[in-house]
Amino acid sequence: MFCILKAIFAWVIMLVVGTNLIGLVVRGLLWTARNVDELCNEEPEIGPTDRVREVLARESRRMTVVNKILTSLDIVLAAGYLYALFYFWNVGLAAAGVILMASRLPSLMREIRTGRKVTRGDMPRGAAYVAVILVLWGTLLLIWYSLCKWTP
Repeated sequence: MFCILKAIFAWVIMLVVGTNLIGLVVRGLLWTARNVDELCNEEPEIGPTDRVREVLARESRRMTVVNKILTSLDIVLAAGYLYALFYFWNVGLAAAGVILMASRLPSLMREIRTGRKVTRGDMPRGAAYVAVILVLWGTLLLIWYSLCKWTP
């Protein structure tokens, strides 16, 4: 019984950590800076001055540099997380971490595309999403096996 509780606890922790890490990495990789003219034309009745355009262009360049740095750091963190699972436990737990991260991708891509968080009410239906849910729950079995039955 203790082993089952340990597996459920590890699954929840890995689910939270893995989905947040993959979210940071994918959002950083897909982020694009907005064009200064696009930003200035949002309020056409308020004509921006050249100084405003200059400040917006500088901030856009700064945000692009910071995004590259943070995305690189997030990739290193995700790789370190998976390596720690492998090093301190076993390859089964590391594989479960990769699977949990990959199972987040379809809903994450939909969130990025639509700009809204996927909720139970507007979640897409279909074979792909059913497969993702089954794989997500299947990792619980892999974690249980890796923690309780795997003998190194």
